[in-house]
Amino acid sequence: MLPEDLGIHPQRLRRVTLAMVVLSCVFIYLQVFVPPFTPRLASGDQAIYLHHATRMLDGELIYRDYDHFTTPGTDVLYMVLFKLFGVRAWIPQAMLVALGGLMVWIIISISRRVLSGTVAYLPALIFVTLPFSSYLDATHHWYGLTATLAALAVLLEDRNTVRLVWAGVLLGIATFFTQSMALVCVGLTVFLVWERGRQGETWMLLVRREAALMLGFLATFSACMSYFVWKVGFSRLFYFTVVFVTKYYPADWFNNWRVYLTGRPQLHAWTTWFDLPAFAVIHLIVPLVYVIFLVAHSREGWKQQSEAVRRRLVLVNVVGFFLFLTVASAPAYSRLYVVSPPALVTLTWLLGLRAKLQRVSLRMAWAVVVVMLAARPLMTQVRWRAYLDIPTGRTAFFDPLLYEKCKWMAQRSHPSDYFFGDHLIAFTLRLRNVARVPFLRPTDYTRPEEVADAMQKLERFQVRFVSWYIGLDREKDAALHPEGNHLAPIRAYLHEHYHLAKTFTNGDQIWEREQ
Repeated sequence: MLPEDLGIHPQRLRRVTLAMVVLSCVFIYLQVFVPPFTPRLASGDQAIYLHHATRMLDGELIYRDYDHFTTPGTDVLYMVLFKLFGVRAWIPQAMLVALGGLMVWIIISISRRVLSGTVAYLPALIFVTLPFSSYLDATHHWYGLTATLAALAVLLEDRNTVRLVWAGVLLGIATFFTQSMALVCVGLTVFLVWERGRQGETWMLLVRREAALMLGFLATFSACMSYFVWKVGFSRLFYFTVVFVTKYYPADWFNNWRVYLTGRPQLHAWTTWFDLPAFAVIHLIVPLVYVIFLVAHSREGWKQQSEAVRRRLVLVNVVGFFLFLTVASAPAYSRLYVVSPPALVTLTWLLGLRAKLQRVSLRMAWAVVVVMLAARPLMTQVRWRAYLDIPTGRTAFFDPLLYEKCKWMAQRSHPSDYFFGDHLIAFTLRLRNVARVPFLRPTDYTRPEEVADAMQKLERFQVRFVSWYIGLDREKDAALHPEGNHLAPIRAYLHEHYHLAKTFTNGDQIWEREQ
């Protein structure tokens, strides 16, 4: 039974949904901004894409002038935003607010088609208060997920030709941000085959439906990628997005199966306490909840559902499982957070199968949501912070080490100065990275030709400062696989042409060129 069946007026539903979206936006805003308008430093992996976008803004092109392993969507999006508003620190944080609100709205739209009453709002609120808030990093993952969830929402009501084309378009956009999202398109083709058998449709109708989905997907993705194929060539694009990802990307332990269950929030750091529930819940249910659904769908609660709701639940679980497959080769907690929304919808449905379990578990879930809605913003606003007026705008720093680094470099550099080794500093202070890569790794992730390119550019542009983080010298994987560590030449080059200018509290270093 759906909310519409309960006699709830559609206008009231829209008002409640709007209130949930606005509440979520305010909740996220208070974690990424210091009121009224000072953005929090955009640290983490998002700084890579922000840095890439500034390079695009300066006329460079991904795969041709700098190396990266994802499809170009995130770089292009930030480049367009920088073109419109300037290179400002508030842009990625504002995008997190917009992404969070949009995903809450989409998840509510999905949930209302398989859940009844106020519980339909629970998966979205759990998502925004737990996994999303524990990974406030505006990378390609969230953009790809948003488009994928939109495709799922489009198809839940019906799988006619028009909706299938639109779902294909949205998945093409998702794949433009993250190439692995193409797997979800495969999942939808599997679902359509299952549904054909369920409805007794002709094979010709199935072919037409599959063709509609693939037409929307291939046309959109091809249109998005055509410019880059034209400019850099298909073989080079294929190397970075497929060959490199398969062959060299897993060289780092955090890019392969070893990353599973690592990165647990530390109890001694109170600022991470609120990340513990997300870490525990998501690791418990992804992908286990899909296995439980296979068992539960044959029970009495399943039989009480209408045929339309049953198909919708199967579709949610198929998309969720294939979303999991997009990150299964390197299931870091952050990647599991990103693919969690369908699992949260399924979990909420499963909890409703047993009346006693439903009462206890749902009360606990609502209690966690309420506590998180109040505690997370409060924790953010009362913790230590410092401010810097830098080229990307006034910025709030919540990490003393990052504040120390950026302040030290800001006092000794000017926008457009050449620099190498730290994409966060390069973006934040608007410095120009000279090499094809924004940073180095002591594994096969950094190729020998990229090390050679960095050395040539350091010499050619007489780069004054080079950042060298402590992990380059003590990385465990580098010791286990010394044949993959290609940094010896550039390390020797630094010792010959540079001197140690600064060592930060965590051991990271800045080297300055000899005069």
